[in-house]
Parts: sequence; structure tokens; C-alpha cells
Amino acid sequence: MFSSPTRLLSLSLLTLAIATTGCGGTELEDVAPQVSEETATVESAACTDYCDNCVLFARCRAPNLPYGLTYWSDKVAVINSNHAHVGCVAMIPTSHVYGHAAFVADVDTAPNPNRITLREANWTPNACTSRTGTKDGLNIRNYWCPAGVHTAKCAGPM
Repeated sequence: MFSSPTRLLSLSLLTLAIATTGCGGTELEDVAPQVSEETATVESAACTDYCDNCVLFARCRAPNLPYGLTYWSDKVAVINSNHAHVGCVAMIPTSHVYGHAAFVADVDTAPNPNRITLREANWTPNACTSRTGTKDGLNIRNYWCPAGVHTAKCAGPM
């Protein structure tokens, strides 16, 4: 029923790290948490716990998103697609050294205007929001997509 002091301290430090990390503002390095497999599963509704951090929010929705995505250069380094697919993470440059990451929630593949819906955290400070627009209109550089998301229907190089 009671947690050991060591486990409680570990959870407190993890909570502190999550609370102080964010897109924009001062960030701690985005590192893989040391959690057991039983606690690693997160429901989508719980993602609202990360409305102050774009990377943690995106990773909550796309659990295989790589770690170490603190700075814009880190985000650019994991880009592996120029196509929007549901389940990918859009990488968006900003005037900040951190840049921005947003989960791709929907893609309207009609040729014109090919609109993308993003679910994101901290685009509006400390809030979970969504935006819809074109890749250019949303200022998306490109995407990180999980393995297997690309199909024969994809146009152009990945």
C-alpha cells in the first residue's frame, strides 16, 4: 500500500522532469524514462496531462517517437517522411531553438487543398489544441512517421 522512499523519490524526480520540460521556454533534456513495461502503456485521454510539452504530448499519441528531441536540430534529425499520415508527428520550425512537434490526427487526401489536422500541446501556451490547414499553411517542415505507416498509395519519395 505504501511506496518505498526510493520509488517515491524516483517518481517525484520523473514528475519534476515532466513538469519542467516544454516546447518553448526552458527545457530539460528529453530522455527515456526508466519505467517498467506495466506502466509504459498510456491511454490517449491521458495525453492531456502533457499540455505544456509538445514532444511528450506527441509521444503519448505516437509512443515510438524517438527520445532526445529537445532542440529543433534534434527534431529535424528524426524526420523520415515528407508525407502526412495519421499517426505521424509533424516537425514545425519556430522562432525558438526548440521548434515544435505535433501529432497528425487526420489527413484529407483530396488533391486540393490536402488539409492536415494536428493535435498539439503548447502551441498555445500550456494548452492542448488542434489546428487544420495545408502543410505550407501550418509551416510543417516534414514528418517523423512510425514504421509501417507508408503504403503503396504514397506519392513521391519518403
